[in-house]
Amino acid sequence: MSLYCWGANSYGQLGLGYRSDEEITPKEIPLKDCDLRAENIVSIAGGAGHTLILDNQGFVYCCGWNSKGQLALSDDTLKFSQIEILKEFKVVQISCGWDFSAAVTECGKQFVWGNNGNTQLGLSKSITCTGIPSRLQVSQKLATGFKHVSCGLRHTAMITKDGGLVVAGTGAKGQLGLGDNFDDNNYLSISRVPDLSDVISVASGQHHTVVLIDNGTVLSWGENKFGQLGVDPNVANSFVPLEVFNNESLKTVYAGWTHSAALTDNGEVYMWGRNSYGQLGSQRDVPYKIEKVPSLSNVSQLSVGSEHNLAITSEGKLLAWGWNEHGSCGTGDKKDVKVPTQILANKKVKSAFACTGSSFAVVE
Repeated sequence: MSLYCWGANSYGQLGLGYRSDEEITPKEIPLKDCDLRAENIVSIAGGAGHTLILDNQGFVYCCGWNSKGQLALSDDTLKFSQIEILKEFKVVQISCGWDFSAAVTECGKQFVWGNNGNTQLGLSKSITCTGIPSRLQVSQKLATGFKHVSCGLRHTAMITKDGGLVVAGTGAKGQLGLGDNFDDNNYLSISRVPDLSDVISVASGQHHTVVLIDNGTVLSWGENKFGQLGVDPNVANSFVPLEVFNNESLKTVYAGWTHSAALTDNGEVYMWGRNSYGQLGSQRDVPYKIEKVPSLSNVSQLSVGSEHNLAITSEGKLLAWGWNEHGSCGTGDKKDVKVPTQILANKKVKSAFACTGSSFAVVE
């Protein structure tokens, strides 16, 4: 198996060994000097200029920009390097914000590193950034352990072991869901969203958050300038969770910068929010309405980047659509892709990951 990449590479975040404005055609990443094996990759996450890769041994690799310590290394790196400090833990999930990173271990510990200027790591306000993965220590009342983390631009949402949700970072646009009287200056660095339980999936966008609870209800809050909450943009921001959709077959929710998505058990995709670059996958009269993407079916894996998306069908076909200014759709040009379009057509794709302006795929 091989690992391919395309899209923005100005900080070397594609792991090709050099920096470039963009790579508009998919390229294979040379992994020969690295312990990472393409067939072992579980997930890939990316921020403004950095990338993390998780493998099935629980090891985390990184490359790209390290301005705030988001790589947990001493400097930038142009090739994938293992994060040594996390080696003794089995990491099972990773996420990247703009310039910060988070990882959840098999036993429910959470580690955070990078920029904490908006307390997005959940650490003390006195820590502006850290290059050392730090274990998030919280009271038993907040969480007895963590199951999942999703990092947005400057906020983070975390599912606790008991199915609750804790949040950290800025809530200036309502993205923490902590209520109308919320003020960034007078709250703790990490808080629990009130009256929310049975959370099975969470996604953080640029300034919004989307949650799925186990009865198929989708809740959203934060900025709604483009209808990314799934309600009319007359509602500019919501500081409290809004119930916007219910479908018992939903299994995961996703958030780009300003659009949102959900995937069902049988491979149907619903999308809503901003559609300026075609990121909803079809022409829409009312983009905030939560609607199925008509040309997509049998989707086994969906990945939502900042303003583009990737989907793999059950036959191993890879489809891309949305913003393509840096070639993040991998079509070989920089024209926005308005409908899901097959790329890497001659290859069977095992998994694919859309990041901030870049993309990765593991191919057989």
